[in-house]
Amino acid sequence: MSQHNSTRSGLVSLALASLALLIGCNAAPQGFAPANNANVRANSAPQLSTMANFEPTFQNSFVSRRPLARTGNSIVKVAYQNNAQASQLAELGMDIWMVTPKYIMGQVNEEVFQRLQMSRLNFSLISPERGISAKNDFDPQYHTYDEMLAELRQVAQQYPQLAKLHDVGDTWQKVNGEGNRDLWALNITGPGDGSQKPGIVFFGNHHARELVTVEIPLILIKHLLEGYGKDPRITELLNTRDVWIVPMVNPDGHVEAEKGANWRKNMNKNDGNRYRGVDLNRNYGHKWNTGGSSNSPSSDTYMGKAPFSEPETQAVRDFVKARPNLKIMMSYHSFSNLILWPWGYTKQRVNNPKLVEMGTKLGQLTGYTPQQAADLYVASGITDDFTFGELGLMSFTTEIGSWGDGFDPPYSRVAQFWNENREAALYLIDSAGKLGR
Repeated sequence: MSQHNSTRSGLVSLALASLALLIGCNAAPQGFAPANNANVRANSAPQLSTMANFEPTFQNSFVSRRPLARTGNSIVKVAYQNNAQASQLAELGMDIWMVTPKYIMGQVNEEVFQRLQMSRLNFSLISPERGISAKNDFDPQYHTYDEMLAELRQVAQQYPQLAKLHDVGDTWQKVNGEGNRDLWALNITGPGDGSQKPGIVFFGNHHARELVTVEIPLILIKHLLEGYGKDPRITELLNTRDVWIVPMVNPDGHVEAEKGANWRKNMNKNDGNRYRGVDLNRNYGHKWNTGGSSNSPSSDTYMGKAPFSEPETQAVRDFVKARPNLKIMMSYHSFSNLILWPWGYTKQRVNNPKLVEMGTKLGQLTGYTPQQAADLYVASGITDDFTFGELGLMSFTTEIGSWGDGFDPPYSRVAQFWNENREAALYLIDSAGKLGR
């Protein structure tokens, strides 16, 4: 038997063994819904208090419902005692997926696995064995980059009095002659000069594999445009607010995810290093490289060689700076059912009661846990810290989905995610008109 066939047979056996385990396993804990459960109430996201005794396993994770491959990466859970240990994991290069009061779950490559062994932290495998991880499962109902762009062009043509499409920057592959993709922003506003109205921007898909974070902005676009002139609330909002929506900050990386890759970063070649990509959400300039990110190109949290080294983060920076009417920024990510706000780079409490008040309200509207970002672990170079710390925008991140959903849940889950996030998005649009800057 060839080595290739032997490996494939091993994976088939592994998958069958996993299925056997699944058949006999208990149901996932309440709040950690399986990926195909589309009937969860909007307020069913787990609070930290209900997660205290949650034991993450292969069987109750989204990984158990994904194709497995010998990627060289391993999914692990690490027992931790304090926030400093959580931040240490990020700096070691661990791709952190989820944090509970007892465990940190995520993915490590072989290099980081060895660092973990030397760290003396208590960790165990969630992967069935070392070097095996899940591939992305790209449900064909999700939008590809090309489909997203076609839809944006279509709605701009269909609603010319309300919507205008803007090319706001190039991707790394376009700048370097490897592709022809751009970052696109749709501006939605009613009659009058939008730049004279209070504004808000929504960003999706900083991290390529987080598929639902493209869909929520696209659904928001349709909700606003189709509701204008019919729904008095939406009509009033668009007449008095300037709404910007960028569904895909990381088009190059998303194209990799479309192929089934469990890909997080952009596609920077890193000066010929065998590891590609920079984590765009560690590349922003405010307090860059002050903790919770990696200086190794092999890491999924690689910060890049300098702040704003990437064309994508440069595009976001220049876009936001050019629009002084913006009051609020929301960045969609997945997963963990969280609402986060600055600071990410330090555990020091943010000195802005209004920011905390708004974040707490977002938690109430979504059913997600609201907290300062660094309460999970310190992470520097993130979008929220930049737009809040340097530009004064009320800035938030929403982490959509649970341990049972992962980064690539079946598209059937999107309706529930939208139901959880719809009122929060409308609340933020409304709030933009009630803030000074």
